[in-house]
Amino acid sequence: MPSSEQQFPNLPSPNQPRKSVLDVLAAIVGGIGAFVRKAPIAVLFLVIAGVLSFQQYNQPAEESPQFADPETQKEPAPPADLPAGTSPSVWICVHRSDTQLSGSLWADIYFGMEVRLDGKLLTVKVTEKWKDLSDDKRKTVTNLVVDTWIGNGQALRLFNSREEMEEIIIKRLPEDETVATWKPTTGVSLVAPEAGA
Repeated sequence: MPSSEQQFPNLPSPNQPRKSVLDVLAAIVGGIGAFVRKAPIAVLFLVIAGVLSFQQYNQPAEESPQFADPETQKEPAPPADLPAGTSPSVWICVHRSDTQLSGSLWADIYFGMEVRLDGKLLTVKVTEKWKDLSDDKRKTVTNLVVDTWIGNGQALRLFNSREEMEEIIIKRLPEDETVATWKPTTGVSLVAPEAGA
């Protein structure tokens, strides 16, 4: 008759010491690891489903916005007393562009803007910190202004292409001195300061 050790090889023999708690935990973790190796997709699916259901369960209903698009967020309506001949779309474009530039990385350089009624001639005012920028950074700021204005203008159908813009002028305060320009035909041009300035 075979011994109990041969019939049940997993049972400890009376001569072997009992397994410690760490040995039991290691065996459990090893078993879980073996299962994970054999069924990684199922485990991944269960983990993701558990996390998602837990987050949804714990999130208050009023704090769950559904994919808020910054451009579709409520913008203020144009004022009723717009100058004659001003398109509300121009006012919205000024508001949107001003908001984006004021919140950009260059907010300490950007001061404000003025625009012609048709939106095709833009003057942007910059602060005295413009003097501290390298030429590359000045071009970067100018291109940011151009891309922001033209992107918003095209989205609002003020114009269909960059070529319809006449000019964007950058003026530095407090002297109100032109420091850069952009035209569709020439691109960005930095204006050298006048002698003695």
